[in-house]
Amino acid sequence: MKSSLVLIISLIICIEFSGCKKENSDIHDTADYDTVYPGGYYPSFPNTWWKYIVNDSEISIIEVSESYVLHSYKNAQYDTSSYSEPKYVPFVNSQPIYGYMKLQQIIPPYGKHQTLWPILSEEIGFKFDRYWSDKRYGDFAEHVEVVNKIFNGSDSLLKLEGHWVYGPLVNNKSYQVFTKGIGLTSGIIVDTVNNDTITKKILIDYFIGN
Repeated sequence: MKSSLVLIISLIICIEFSGCKKENSDIHDTADYDTVYPGGYYPSFPNTWWKYIVNDSEISIIEVSESYVLHSYKNAQYDTSSYSEPKYVPFVNSQPIYGYMKLQQIIPPYGKHQTLWPILSEEIGFKFDRYWSDKRYGDFAEHVEVVNKIFNGSDSLLKLEGHWVYGPLVNNKSYQVFTKGIGLTSGIIVDTVNNDTITKKILIDYFIGN
């Protein structure tokens, strides 16, 4: 009887210990990942949306995911098993956004992977190409520069200008304005030879989530 009682007590202790061990194991198995929060001039917080009128007629709506999404990407040129550390990021029109960076595809022969690519910067004089391009057959990329940061009396504005150095768009110039706490408020492309507006995108409504 005594031995049976000891056995029962031992089993109870073992079960309780196993339960505690499993609970601790579950805690350790749940990894904590960082969240990449939006920058002030591109506040792509969950549930945010922007509505634009394009060329005075077409309506364009850009939407942010309802929550931050855990995301990683293949980030090595030849190592197919190499991925970035997973992080929670917002998705804008189904594309992951890392602060002021987007995800850019790099194609062969330069590899077959993805890298983070600038959308904008708060640094005056910062230069970047709008997209990655294969420049072996000519530089068709739009070259962008953050040219100014001003306060207009009510808002803080970042102004970007872009130009092309080769190809059919060489006479065009782009102008963008990002407003702090709002995002892109205007984007215009002008033909500098004919002084014609090629594209005009103006913000007409928006909602910034949190």
